[in-house]
Amino acid sequence: MANAADTARANELVDDVSTTIVRRILAGCDAEFADWIQTGLGLARLFPGFLGGGWLKESSASDVCVILLKFETQAALDNWLTSSLRAGWLRTGRNIAVDAPAEQVSNIKRVFGRLDSDFRTDDQPKSPGIDAPDGIPSPR
Repeated sequence: MANAADTARANELVDDVSTTIVRRILAGCDAEFADWIQTGLGLARLFPGFLGGGWLKESSASDVCVILLKFETQAALDNWLTSSLRAGWLRTGRNIAVDAPAEQVSNIKRVFGRLDSDFRTDDQPKSPGIDAPDGIPSPR
């Protein structure tokens, strides 16, 4: 039987929210992109409710990256997404990467399935994507 503290903690976990943002790195901008994303994550850390984030590439040969952000609540995420600080930071990356709209995900496979539809042209072969090994929790 769970005690009141365990129940309260479980309820807190249900309320958190994660989102993904997909970006395509412009040619020759890999190093600048890495620095730019780290700056953005540093800015997000300043916002109440930020729980963490990171980024990864679809593959070593790909220019597509997925940024994952986790906040305590939807309101906290919305505060970051609509902030003037984030808008200013995004403007500094216009010559580094192009983006697709943010989308909440509940499964890592959905993130990489989305890459196929967001950036694929008819002349590109379908990527096998990336599957997380069993036992590794997916972002919420």
